[in-house]
Amino acid sequence: MSGQLQNNHLPFGGSFSLPLCGACLVIGGVTVFAPLIEGGTTHFPVMMMRLILLGTACIWFLRGLKFSTLSIPRTPLLGPVAAFTGFAGLSLLWTSYMNASLQWFVSILFYAVFFCVVLQGTNSGVRVRALVRLILGMGFLEGGLGIVQYVWVGEPRAQGTFFNPNFFATYEVVSCVLALGLLTGTQRANLGRGETLFLVLTAAISCGAMVLAQSRGGTAAFLIAVLFVGLYRYGKAALVFFLILLVSGVLIPNPIKQRILDVSTYDPYAYTRFEIWVDALDRIIDHPLGVGLGIYKYGSFQHRFPIEHAIVRYGKRAESAHNEYLQMASELGVGGLGLFLVCIGFWVREVRRLLEGSLSRWDRGAAVGLCGGIVAILVHAGVDSVFHEPALVLLLILLGGLILALRQLNSSLQPPEWRCFFPYSRARLALILFLVGTLMFLVIQPAAAWFASEQGQSALSRGDNRAALDWYRRAALIDPGATAMHDAVARLYLSRFSESGDPSWLAQAIDEWKICMVLSPLDGRSPYRLGTVYLLLSEHQTLISQRNDLLSKAIDALEKAITVDPFSPFSYLELGKVRRWQGDKAAAQTLLVRAIAYEPNFLPARRMLAELAMEMGQPESAAAQQASIRDIQLKYRDRTLSHLEQQYLAVNSGNLQ
Repeated sequence: MSGQLQNNHLPFGGSFSLPLCGACLVIGGVTVFAPLIEGGTTHFPVMMMRLILLGTACIWFLRGLKFSTLSIPRTPLLGPVAAFTGFAGLSLLWTSYMNASLQWFVSILFYAVFFCVVLQGTNSGVRVRALVRLILGMGFLEGGLGIVQYVWVGEPRAQGTFFNPNFFATYEVVSCVLALGLLTGTQRANLGRGETLFLVLTAAISCGAMVLAQSRGGTAAFLIAVLFVGLYRYGKAALVFFLILLVSGVLIPNPIKQRILDVSTYDPYAYTRFEIWVDALDRIIDHPLGVGLGIYKYGSFQHRFPIEHAIVRYGKRAESAHNEYLQMASELGVGGLGLFLVCIGFWVREVRRLLEGSLSRWDRGAAVGLCGGIVAILVHAGVDSVFHEPALVLLLILLGGLILALRQLNSSLQPPEWRCFFPYSRARLALILFLVGTLMFLVIQPAAAWFASEQGQSALSRGDNRAALDWYRRAALIDPGATAMHDAVARLYLSRFSESGDPSWLAQAIDEWKICMVLSPLDGRSPYRLGTVYLLLSEHQTLISQRNDLLSKAIDALEKAITVDPFSPFSYLELGKVRRWQGDKAAAQTLLVRAIAYEPNFLPARRMLAELAMEMGQPESAAAQQASIRDIQLKYRDRTLSHLEQQYLAVNSGNLQ
């Protein structure tokens, strides 16, 4: 059989040496480094991975120029992957927030580059085996760390080096299923004692770590992936084992079962995913072409849903759909999701052809384990934001690439590469350098802005507001399209006004929030803050002559805030104050009634409604509002309140005169 893998031994059986292949080293380095990214500080490590991949792509193109030939891996997936990437780039034409969408497109572009690197670097059986070992080894080490965290360090949930235990659980599921695939698919005679022990330990540690991560989505992914491996290896008999596993998980006390029972008591949002999915479907119906890459959370201001029995009913907004397929359709439209599913369909076709062919025991076990890992990730993506975790996306690409490599190595029907004529010319060289330089700028820019903002945050923690302002200004200059930088500058301008009383600081804050509104028009926070600053200016003694004009601008900004974020009661309250001051008490009353219709526990609105009722000669209505205030405060008096909940409940409940 052409290309058949010859060495049937894993790390502890036989001799093995890893060739110093550049592509293979890049793949290995990225695979090891990606899980080490800590949540919240991802800019610098992501920049490093992207620069490595960019350098790899640049070298590939330059070598093509040198030898007048580009070698492109032959795979049916190349066209669908290119189409999906191109469609993602096309979506930049209709996005509402270019900065966020552009960065997501850059991510997709580099995932495509990594896919090509995997295909280039896995063109031999030795390299395929080395990368399989690497995946198992990373699962072993991550799982061991997670167990140590839970058992000895006292962490409530195992998470390894991941910032999210749910993502850690899926990473461990992949390692466990891959080990099980090799154990069940390879005859014991073909495995040395050492490698069998390694696979058993990896499966056990990864499974244990997954349980200690207590991820509901990860558990579902594990069960389905194990069922996939079992059905392929043992047929319907695997259903018996699956049922035993399922019943044991229900009857035997374990951390996953306990978390499922406890989570709803301390997290009122734990079981709201069905509402989030329904909302995502509504968005798809409203925007079948999508709203743009990375825009889902910015469109959430108009798509909040209530959580009954919570103090703040509309306090949470879904920043992700908790279903990557629905989110993909929301952002890239039905066409984008369709192209992604086409990619999966082409890959499944290659898997079927591989498994229907004549394979060695090791190849078949590895193929089933790799497929099981992909099934786990795709299943978990249906209930969580798995594709937002770079380590899992890169792992998914690696698993899929290894399957394609096995398919190519066990087939003699076609050459492994396409050869494209690519002669040297100055124009081609200039174009390559221009594209590389542009991508390098897009990669470094957000990381540099993040570094400057971190320095600003550090200065703030020291109480040095001037240094903080300088750093945030630099961040906004480095990345002028990022609203977070302009918002931070505006907040510091507001702080400087509080210190000095100089209204010029407020004028500068207004300029920054206007920029935020232009950059991200779906964000409801910027117009609200702009309106409150106009109100502050209108109250300043030196600007009395401009008061009517400033109030008019405040009204426009607050009405915009209500349009963009109709569920926030603060905009209604501030606009109600303006209408009340203008003498339009009926309009003020209407606004406040709308506020408490959305947020019945928003007591500042009830207090003002009571005051308005007294002014309008409606003492019964005022008394009813006062009684509601007292009842609500009594209901929640023993509860520990967040800062936002304190803003809702902290009002004077005394009677009005």
